[in-house]
Amino acid sequence: MSYSLEAIYNGAAWAIAQHSSALAALQEQAASGQEINRTSDDPYQANRILDLRTESRSMERFVTTVNDVINILDFSSSVIQQMSGERGIAGAMASLTSALTPIYSDQSVRNQKAEELNAILEELVSLANKQRLGHRLFAGAASDSNPYRVERDSNGAITRVTYVGSHEERNVLVAPGVQVSSVLVGDELFRADEVGTPVFYGSTGAAAGTGTSSVRGDITLRVSGSAGAWVLSIDGGTTTVTATGAETNVPVVNAATGEVLYVDATGITQAGTENVRVPGTYDIFNILIATRDVLKNVNSLPESVWGDYMDATIEAMQDVQSKLVRAYPIIGGRLNTLTNLKKSLEDIKVNADEEIARRQDADITQVALNLARHEVLYQMSLAVSAKMFSLSLTDFIS
Repeated sequence: MSYSLEAIYNGAAWAIAQHSSALAALQEQAASGQEINRTSDDPYQANRILDLRTESRSMERFVTTVNDVINILDFSSSVIQQMSGERGIAGAMASLTSALTPIYSDQSVRNQKAEELNAILEELVSLANKQRLGHRLFAGAASDSNPYRVERDSNGAITRVTYVGSHEERNVLVAPGVQVSSVLVGDELFRADEVGTPVFYGSTGAAAGTGTSSVRGDITLRVSGSAGAWVLSIDGGTTTVTATGAETNVPVVNAATGEVLYVDATGITQAGTENVRVPGTYDIFNILIATRDVLKNVNSLPESVWGDYMDATIEAMQDVQSKLVRAYPIIGGRLNTLTNLKKSLEDIKVNADEEIARRQDADITQVALNLARHEVLYQMSLAVSAKMFSLSLTDFIS
């Protein structure tokens, strides 16, 4: 009988402990709604859930990054549209077209047109240095600082705009193994790069030399001196070179930039100023500067070449505008790729979250049934224990 009492006691104690533990776990599941609340509940499933959570958080970070890149590219597209539209290069061309009509031979009206170009220039520089989410839109990899440096004269007028950004794009990781740049290289967007032979607009007789000049856009060649000792300069006299008039390839250097213009001096007949233009090398800023100065008659452009010069200016602006327009498919392609990528990343995150829920979330109906079952068994175990402690001699006799 002692063995039987011990067996009853051990069985009742085991049952009470088991059902009490099960009830506690089920009550926790009912309260949290989760079947797995700690690693010890199911080590394999818990580790799998941790992996899925890591994947879900990773996808969420990538989606946030993609949204930022899309935001920046959308804004870049809007800025480029402004730069190529009526507030930008299209407005400048419209102003110049009207300046070609006879009525604008009046210098006061040309000055008015020059001010219009100057306002457009200021707007374009401001747009080119725009930023979004802390990144300059057109600075390439150096997007932490303005890509365009502006030089001004004593009156505050812009005299030179120089690209100081990076020529490399700034790539960001938008998905495992996938990188996309949210910023563009302004020097590739706003400047043509098909170098042609320099064209001289003036009456000194200077012409393009046989060497390959490195100057870009519009520059001014100053010719002074006299026959046999012509003095040439392209940096306002800071650096000069003397030509006898027999040379076909005189290198004239700009000390500030290191650029070289090769001049054929054999045709020089008089001192004066030559407006020199290098086709295919214009940028959106410096062509406006040069044209503004011509309208103000800063370099005394001869009236005989006025029409040709302005026609060439409009063609140059059309080239720059065409370069700007080519940015749209670049941005559009990236936006399309990123939009599709974003959807894929969101789908992966949703699948991971659903798998986490499937593995972790408790079936409340099943939990309720298990609670009821273990509650009954627990009560039965308690009843058996109570019976064991209330045994009397009568129970043994019977």
